Amino acid sequence: MIFSNNPSSDTTDAQINEQNMLKKPWLRVFAFIVLVFMSAATGLSVLAQAKTQSALVKSNNADTTALPADLAAIKNAFELKFEQSKVKNIRKTPFKDIYELQLNQNELVYTNATTDFVMVGHLINTQDMRNLTQERAEELAKIDFKSLPLAQSFVLTKGDGSRQIAIFEDPNCGYCKLFRKTLEKTDNIKVYTFVIDILGPDSTAKAKQLLCAKDPVHAWDNWMLHNEMPAQSSQCDTSILEKNRQLAASLGVTGTPTIFFVNGTRAPGAIPPEDFQQRLANSSK
Repeated sequence: MIFSNNPSSDTTDAQINEQNMLKKPWLRVFAFIVLVFMSAATGLSVLAQAKTQSALVKSNNADTTALPADLAAIKNAFELKFEQSKVKNIRKTPFKDIYELQLNQNELVYTNATTDFVMVGHLINTQDMRNLTQERAEELAKIDFKSLPLAQSFVLTKGDGSRQIAIFEDPNCGYCKLFRKTLEKTDNIKVYTFVIDILGPDSTAKAKQLLCAKDPVHAWDNWMLHNEMPAQSSQCDTSILEKNRQLAASLGVTGTPTIFFVNGTRAPGAIPPEDFQQRLANSSK
């Protein structure tokens, strides 16, 4: 099963906004800090308790243990000021008296040793123009590709299938359909598709019809590329949809398409063809 996304008439403004939010993680961090300050002012709980992470998520997301005394002091001071927040990890940045805090849902913020301020946004090293915040966010979002339950997907193999990706798609996802055109022009690749139905009841109906087709792989490609739905077939076991929804939630997948490369990195949304080809090549080295 796999998610898909494409800018068609089925794509709502809310879905497009979701794509933008996924592509700009600092927006989520900014929203998080605003809510925390509102909570401090009103006494209301702002942050929901962090969800249990899947075993697929690598250990770099684990809570801090046995911190050095100076880092532990900063962590404790921050949590006293923002009672609804939980610091999962803290570490020094390359810059003097600037520390990186990893919060509940892997949001990244920055503070100093005395927590006099909180900075929200991207930290750029002007020596080499590296976006340190983006690099760290990508590191935290990595998964163990080999641990994906591939039996819950269907497989499209092109050429020798030497390069691999996994993708989450919804049958009504316009950006997924757009990305399928990129895949159509890509050779020597194996695509594991995890189908999910997150865009409403019509997505559920279409997903079930496609999954119950005689050849689901061909049927899915025909639908995503040519809007051709297979003939209605007899009922089949579609419990895999619920399994894939749970898998998506455990991986922090909130939109389609979401693409995972074999090196564990992800690309939320339909990335430009040239960017996809570059990332595919890099991940296959």
